[in-house]
This record gives sequence, structure tokens and C-alpha cells, in this order.
Amino acid sequence: MSRIKAGLTILLLSCTVLASFGQIENAEPKIEDSPIIKKRQKTINNAVLINFYYSALFPVGELSNRFGFCNNIGLSVSYKMNHNWLLGVEGAYLFGSKVKENQILAPVSTSTGQFIQSSGQLGDIGLELSGFELAIRAGKVFSLSKKHPNSGIMLTLAPGFMQHKIWIRATKDSYPQFNTDYKTGYDRLTNGAMISGYLGYLYLERKKFLSFYGGVEYTVGFTQNRRAWNFFDQSGNPGGPDTHQRIDMMIGIKVGWVIPIFINKDNEQYTR
Repeated sequence: MSRIKAGLTILLLSCTVLASFGQIENAEPKIEDSPIIKKRQKTINNAVLINFYYSALFPVGELSNRFGFCNNIGLSVSYKMNHNWLLGVEGAYLFGSKVKENQILAPVSTSTGQFIQSSGQLGDIGLELSGFELAIRAGKVFSLSKKHPNSGIMLTLAPGFMQHKIWIRATKDSYPQFNTDYKTGYDRLTNGAMISGYLGYLYLERKKFLSFYGGVEYTVGFTQNRRAWNFFDQSGNPGGPDTHQRIDMMIGIKVGWVIPIFINKDNEQYTR
């Protein structure tokens, strides 16, 4: 009988100990339940944003008299502060195949619109847009959700510098009439200050490479022709110096892929 009581006592103690361990194990906090983690998931964080973007551009005003639809590809690096303010720099390359001032070479072409090569044969020459933009961009992200406080409506303003010209696609060996010195009389090199405004949506994802943005951008350039002399005007008549102050405008549909590097104040590593 005493053995039975002893066995029951041991069994009861064992169950009590196992239950106690179970309670301790269940009480152990998980990393995803940490107050720090939960708080940070709903906190606006500082981040370095590396952006690769593309814009489909539609020239407006004076620029539309020279070029048609064109493109813009660029890279920007910005810093997003903990109040969702943005500050960064960017650079982009402008290019397009639609040149409307296509009569600037008419006086030196044949009746069929071709050009005499150094070999004596006739050939065709293409005109394209070539240019670039450099800017400092500042703005703010207006969060729409507590679940995604680093994402939202993005509004930015970017003062900077723009340049564009007509690129004559001709090799100087085949077409000596368009060598480096002569090209400057045709290419309409134009540059000056610019400012652009952007309105779109920014989505930032911590763990995966799914961060992106998209929206509409409006650019205004205050530019001027920088060549001392234009050989011909847009109608093919004899040209001269161009001192006209231009206002070059573009409306663009801009999309970008973002690589965010989040910076946490306490430098604690974690996963969502």
C-alpha cells in the first residue's frame, strides 16, 4: 500500500512539474510579440532610398515645336527622415526619336532628302533628342495607413538644370559636312535652370524588393540656345544668333523602383 501511495505521489509531482514547465514555456515572449517590434512596425523610420526611374514625357509649349514624345531614365538617392520628409539628388538622361525641326539640314541635302557621303554615295541621316537633367529634390510623404506609415502620397519639388539638343546621327568620316565643328551650327544646344513638381504614390516594403512609386511630373525649364550661330532656322532659311529666352515644359508619367535601406534609431536587428 505504501508503494502505491509513493507511486501516486511521484506521479502527481511529475505532472505538477511538467505543467509548471509548460506554463513557463508558454509564457516566454516571442520576438514578433515584442513591444519594440510591434511599435516599430507602426513607426515612421529613417531610410536611404535608391531609386531607378523611367518617365514617358510629353513636351508642351515651345518644346513641343522642337520635339515630340520622348523618354527619361534616371537615378536618384534620397534620405527619408522620421517625419516622412524627403531630400535627395538625381540625374537623368533625355532621349527621343521625334524631332519636329527637321528642316535644319534641308539646305545641305539633295532633292530626295539624302546626303552626300565622302565616298560619293548618298545616305540618310537621323535626328534625335539628346539631353539630361540634374536636380535637388525635396518633399514629403503623406501616410494614408497606420499599417504602412512609410508609404503614402508623395509630393516633391525639384529645382535643377536641364539641357537638350538635336543629335545628328552621322559619323564624321562618312559625312565630313557634319563633323564636330559643323554640328554645333545645327544642333540647337539649349540649357538653363528648371524646376519640376511631382505628385504620386510611394510604397515602401521592408523585407522584399517590392518598393516602388508612380505618378505625374510637370517640368518647366527656363532655357536659351547656347550656340553663337545657327546655320539655318527651322524653315531652312539662313540663320544667325538665337538670343530668345525659352520656356520649355514637359508633362511626364513617372514610375520608379526603390531600394530602401531603413535606419533604426536603436540599431536592433529584427524581421517582420
